[in-house]
Amino acid sequence: ALPEIRTLTLTYALAGADCIDVAADPAVIAAAKSGLDAAERIAKADQRSGYRRPWLMVSMSAGEDPHFRKAEFDPAIRPKDCPRPCEKICPVEAIEFAADFAGVRRDRCYGCGRCLPVCPWGLIAAHSYPTPIDAVAQQVLSQVDALEIHTHVGEHAAFKDLWQTLQPWVGNLQIISISYPDGEGLINYLKDLQQIMKVPESAPGKDLKASAIALKTKSHHVIWQTDGRP
Repeated sequence: ALPEIRTLTLTYALAGADCIDVAADPAVIAAAKSGLDAAERIAKADQRSGYRRPWLMVSMSAGEDPHFRKAEFDPAIRPKDCPRPCEKICPVEAIEFAADFAGVRRDRCYGCGRCLPVCPWGLIAAHSYPTPIDAVAQQVLSQVDALEIHTHVGEHAAFKDLWQTLQPWVGNLQIISISYPDGEGLINYLKDLQQIMKVPESAPGKDLKASAIALKTKSHHVIWQTDGRP
């Protein structure tokens, strides 16, 4: 779906988005940057004086996170008379029942969860596949402007390990967003994350341009996360 990613990025950029969030995948980033370049050319040709190139953001996970899940089911136990509503509702056609393949194509599924409640037999499950940070950090963080970290209460160790891995690139980012679900102990957990991400004043090149928790409140740039998940 790389051409679609390019088209959507171009569209959101021309619509005035401040920041566009994509998967931490080199191919996806290249497609998004191609869309941003095209939007910039169009804006220049149309003489849009107020156009500003959006920041490009990637998402990474500290511990398990539902944003990085994939749908799965065993097609062998599917009843023959099943109307297959999962196949119809999937927005990226990741679920197929063809002669040579039946099931979920993992390379297409992005974990939207639409198929889970519509299965008449409850056969579809979701499994988390956290981003392999060590494998992708060096490839992607040097090419983007912003970072979103998904986490939840109790993932102190995973968050600390992730933050240490990200240190070489943190100083180059324009903004860092922390995404988390509500829950008991959240405020204390966020305070702990604030300490983990605290940067000494004497550290050169580590001046974060974003608040450690949530968004930069004094910025003119607002990030709206509308991915359809709770």
